[in-house]
Amino acid sequence: MKNKILTTIAVAVCLAAGVAQPLRAQDPSRIERSERRRAAMLGLAPSPAETPVGGQYSPHTLEDLRAELLNIADSVQEFAAFAPAQLVDTDSLQQARAQIQQMPPQFLNTLRKVIDPAKLHGRLQRARAVLEKYSASRPDINRNTNMTQDLLPADSADFPDASESCLLNNADGTNVNRFPTAVVIADDVIFFIADVLRESAQDTCKEVIVALGEGGNTSLLCIPLDVIWIAAKAVNEGIHFCDDDLTGALTDASYKRLGAIHNDLAAVQTGVTTIDTNTSNVGNQISTVGAQVLTVGAQVSGVSTQVSNLDNHLAADFAALTAQLINLQASVDLANQRLLKTIAGEAQIMKLVLTPEAKRILAPSILTCTGSNCPTDLLANCTGPGGACTWNNVGPLP
Repeated sequence: MKNKILTTIAVAVCLAAGVAQPLRAQDPSRIERSERRRAAMLGLAPSPAETPVGGQYSPHTLEDLRAELLNIADSVQEFAAFAPAQLVDTDSLQQARAQIQQMPPQFLNTLRKVIDPAKLHGRLQRARAVLEKYSASRPDINRNTNMTQDLLPADSADFPDASESCLLNNADGTNVNRFPTAVVIADDVIFFIADVLRESAQDTCKEVIVALGEGGNTSLLCIPLDVIWIAAKAVNEGIHFCDDDLTGALTDASYKRLGAIHNDLAAVQTGVTTIDTNTSNVGNQISTVGAQVLTVGAQVSGVSTQVSNLDNHLAADFAALTAQLINLQASVDLANQRLLKTIAGEAQIMKLVLTPEAKRILAPSILTCTGSNCPTDLLANCTGPGGACTWNNVGPLP
């Protein structure tokens, strides 16, 4: 169905171009007025002050106009990459570009009267800048900012999706690449410019036909801009079609999903009704249990009073026991300090006994230490067999 619609768009564009051809045979007196207005609408019309004396523009200005005509062809070519496949005849577009390169100065001079290449360049540059930015970031873009976030994947294989849209980039319709609004507007600008150029070229061709006389060949003058217009129209219609097609696909899928959700909720409602009944029965049982709990609560209150009295007795006994433990700990700490001091003294005595009489020196700290700060390395340097202390082998003296 989608392919048929795209084909219809292409045929309609071609028919529009065919209908436009007979207009070239009309009276040349109907020249420029409507086209000047169209050009002025896009701000492409030159200022009256720019018209040279004698109506002949410089070769440099004419080549600037030729460059912008090639620029519009290239712009349409770039935007065609984002239209449905095979919608644009790129070969014809390249041929039109080659024909623009061969346009005679007379034709360009007549067209220059209604189109300012500098203004045309500004419009094209802004539109192509938008496309360039979109092309660079497109792999990281999931959808347009005015869309909701990514569709949640279906919980079941038969959950309706929107996979028929030409902008969906996967088969199950759970991810969308909608063209950003700025890109759509930029393509509209490209099409409007192509439309203005085509209409302006029709009048220009009429003037050239009159100048060349009967038998003059103007195909190289008029057809290229017609081809560009057809391609721009096809691209524009294709982009808008895909955007509208995506909206329709998402709307249809959302409608179908609402139906599926409605059916699921109906099944859930049946379960909820059953749960309500069971909940009511449980509520009655809870009321009965509540009454029993009140009775037990009264009994627990009496027990609680007794427990409180017992707790007070236990607290008093615990406080007394804690005081006794504190005193006992103080006694144990004192005894431990004395034991450490005794051990240090014994080590000092042993060191004195093992030291030759003329070298015996008492460690000064042994006289003032209280236990935990007494020296412990008095015999640390004994190097006898198995680490035993021997005569005159007790380590350095103090």
